[in-house]
Amino acid sequence: MTEIKNKNEDGKLEIIINAAQKRFAHYGLCKTTMNEIAADVGMGKASLYYYFPDKETLFESVIKKEQDVFFDEMNSIIDSDTDAITQLKKYVKLRSIHFRKLLNLSKLRSDFFHNSKPVFNKAFESFNKRELEMVSSIIQHGINTKEFKRINKQENAEFLVHLLLGVRMVMLKYKDINEFEEADYDDLGKKSCKVAGMFIKEIQAEVLLK
Repeated sequence: MTEIKNKNEDGKLEIIINAAQKRFAHYGLCKTTMNEIAADVGMGKASLYYYFPDKETLFESVIKKEQDVFFDEMNSIIDSDTDAITQLKKYVKLRSIHFRKLLNLSKLRSDFFHNSKPVFNKAFESFNKRELEMVSSIIQHGINTKEFKRINKQENAEFLVHLLLGVRMVMLKYKDINEFEEADYDDLGKKSCKVAGMFIKEIQAEVLLK
């Protein structure tokens, strides 16, 4: 960690990550070269390797940056002490919004299923773990406030995340993420919200349903 901080004293790390973020979003990991990223930030390839030993490590940093944007905003919603039902609804909406804006994070799930590169597995598993922990904490909050039934929070968190993933993967079966238009993202958002609504109704406490 100290080494990374020292390397970032001149602010170059952030500049490199921002440039790589744009490259990866447009061309993908496999079609992007370190030479291109070095040229984008006005440095030699050897200098770029001082900050990142390989393209995969740089890709991981880009994905982490995009993950942090999503989770930082979600944590602010969770910390605002709103009810659990509202938190789950906001989570699903925010998920759709960020997967539209954060293109590398958006592509990660399809890359995970269609590419054997270990970097995709690692990045996908990292995001999936953080997402499940977050949804589990929201469900637990709902159990504590008696909004939700006394259910297995981990099992139901996995169920909701998998449902949302399923909606997304069905759409990707017919259209590549790079070809998505506003109407496609809107459709994905509406379907995701509908799934979330059915899920919330299923786990709501009986008293709230009356």
